[in-house]
Amino acid sequence: MKKLLALALALILVLSAAVFGASAEDEPMVIEWLGGHDTDAIAEGDTVLAWLEEKFNVKLNVWFIERENYAELLATRIAGGEIPDVFWLDSSELFASYVAQGLCLELPLDTVEELMPESYAWLLEFDPDCFSLVSFNGKNYGLPRVNLDGKYSYAPFWRADWLEAAGYAEGEVPRTLDEFEDVFEFFAHGDPDGNGVDDTYAISNTGFQPIFGAFGALPDRWVVDDAGDLVYGAVYPGMKDALELLAKWYKDGLVDPEFVIGENQGGYWALSVPFENGTLGFSSSGAFYHLAPDFDGPKNEETGEGGNFQAGRTMRNFTNTYGYDKMIIGYNPIGPDGKSGGENWGLTTSEAVCFSYKLAEDEEKLAKILEIINTIGSDYDTWVRIWNWDLNDDAYTYDDLYGFMTATDYTRADETTHTNMFNTLQNPYFAMLANPSRYNWANSMDNFSGFGYANQLKITTASQPQYWSALEAYRQGTYVEFIRGERPISDWDNFVATWMSMGGEQITEEANEWYHSR
Repeated sequence: MKKLLALALALILVLSAAVFGASAEDEPMVIEWLGGHDTDAIAEGDTVLAWLEEKFNVKLNVWFIERENYAELLATRIAGGEIPDVFWLDSSELFASYVAQGLCLELPLDTVEELMPESYAWLLEFDPDCFSLVSFNGKNYGLPRVNLDGKYSYAPFWRADWLEAAGYAEGEVPRTLDEFEDVFEFFAHGDPDGNGVDDTYAISNTGFQPIFGAFGALPDRWVVDDAGDLVYGAVYPGMKDALELLAKWYKDGLVDPEFVIGENQGGYWALSVPFENGTLGFSSSGAFYHLAPDFDGPKNEETGEGGNFQAGRTMRNFTNTYGYDKMIIGYNPIGPDGKSGGENWGLTTSEAVCFSYKLAEDEEKLAKILEIINTIGSDYDTWVRIWNWDLNDDAYTYDDLYGFMTATDYTRADETTHTNMFNTLQNPYFAMLANPSRYNWANSMDNFSGFGYANQLKITTASQPQYWSALEAYRQGTYVEFIRGERPISDWDNFVATWMSMGGEQITEEANEWYHSR
């Protein structure tokens, strides 16, 4: 049946393309499009959108939904009787919920292979397991979004001047957990900023991640244990030792007592407010590209040199105030058993691109949507126009360091871009071409290479939608209690038992059934 559907759709696609080529007066097909996320609504009369519509003979009604409350706002519109033909879901939990509600069309893989052959090929080349993230109970319900950035692990960063005051020469950073603890003690009690006031701390919540990593897991993702089974990081045995150490640091005044609030207190998600305001000397917020330097410096108006690359947001925000020499990228600490690692996103994101269940009755529209996604994801010339969000090809040159560079004094008509709304699959090979300096730099930095903790469960299990919210709330609340000393670490086994009884045991069984059956 699946093969028949795929062949039928392929035939429809070929016929529709032939008819389109024969007659320019065909009525455009109307598509409700939410194929990615966006930061601004597309302005009326946008030239790139008009070009896309003409290229594929469609009318694209692009949905704009604010990222901050995306799930709630999308659910509200759907509850009101609207549903986009193609829609982006920002988490595996949301994907599982929409599939369970019957909102997502089953999309057999042989249909994807037939109608999107180029994109299907490079998706599997980049990550052979990528479609597992859009599967549910053995069936495929959409398209995955892959991520070149997932090759690189998070690395922590330090106040370089504080490290120097602690006795580290220029360029040197702590490497072992014991060295981290010695430096943290100085940061909290040694007046590292030299202001004569006891107003600094060593670490807060995002800095906890590499500490957990030194004990073999991260609390918010699935890892493989020594027996070769999946276990959720929150109940991984090594987390008991990590929490015991963090509780000790909290008692000794090394941990910012406001860690429950978090380091990001508004604004861009990857920024650490206490690090930027001089409260902390260590953090691990944000990915490698947030720490990238300004490769060529500010633009020199006399020579025209520089200004082609902007430093990563974390680096930029901090160094604009303190200077480049006051911040240094470090390494994840090595723990007592030689383990080490920070956050890693993995090659495939937790996002999904799904299609309305109504398209089961409109195979021609489904074929057209897949044609658009495949063309943008595999045809370089089309992708470049989407990436730059500009039709003026002559205004751009390509540089092996900086990627696409605009001509002098050229300004696009529309200063906003809508790349993510249409760059649905996130082709990593094209992304490397767009930002060669970023990735060449990352490849040269062993801080971001090596081991990192990516989520090893690539699906949402059947029971996760039922239990996961309560389990995560319980995990987060109990970890805070352990760190603040409100709950003794001797109660660890009770925490694990309760987590298991709340649905964790069933989800773990389902996770391992999937993991060992691949």
